Amino acid sequence: MAVMVLALSPWFAMAQTPELKTDEAGLARLTSSGTKLAAGEKIAFFGDSITMQGGYIQSIDKALKGRDHTKELGVQLLPHGLNGGRVPTVLEGKSPWGDLGAPMQQLLQNEKPTIVVIYLGINDVWHGDKGTTKDDFETGLKKMIALCRDIKAKIVLCTPSVIGEELKDNQLNQTLNAYAEVTRKLAAAEKLVSCDIHRAFLEKLKTVNAANQHQGNLTYDGVHLNDAGNGLVADLVAGAIADVTAVK
Repeated sequence: MAVMVLALSPWFAMAQTPELKTDEAGLARLTSSGTKLAAGEKIAFFGDSITMQGGYIQSIDKALKGRDHTKELGVQLLPHGLNGGRVPTVLEGKSPWGDLGAPMQQLLQNEKPTIVVIYLGINDVWHGDKGTTKDDFETGLKKMIALCRDIKAKIVLCTPSVIGEELKDNQLNQTLNAYAEVTRKLAAAEKLVSCDIHRAFLEKLKTVNAANQHQGNLTYDGVHLNDAGNGLVADLVAGAIADVTAVK
């Protein structure tokens, strides 16, 4: 997806299958008295224009800075959202619509984040013939995982959200789910914390989109998040970060 820069009950899965407190909201768990976040933690986010707009990251940042158990930790959030970004172009650090300033490898080496969140897949499908094959999508994600492990960062691997909010007759989302399945299987094989945003969106839309609308429930255009969508993703990702910090 390529956009103009505007200003800028969790579904978590984990290959190592510890017991997850899925009855608690992710933001609440991350900022609770039991948080495992370390002082000076650095969390990098790699994604597309959803991450570039940064609404869900801002929500996480606000919670971290506003709550007693995390406000003194000095956690840094490092957003790297590439307009129109796909897995291969985020690795390169630039697309026809944007530039991260450096390839992913260089950004990781320069910043040394302790946690990396990867949230990609929409443009890999949405761009059609100019998108990314499933094989190249998986290969690219594996490269990202290797780069993160090179700096000993913990990893959260997210499935893509949606391309259109329709639950009926939505071929793009059917294809997107096949890419989400690549992400799920890779997270399981690599024993990574995964955050199944795609599944969570579909479940939420069952309750809020009875009219089968293209947009207006979790997105403002079928893809880019509105306040409700940003709130849901913030909760999901925060919960996954809480889970990854608990991994020894």
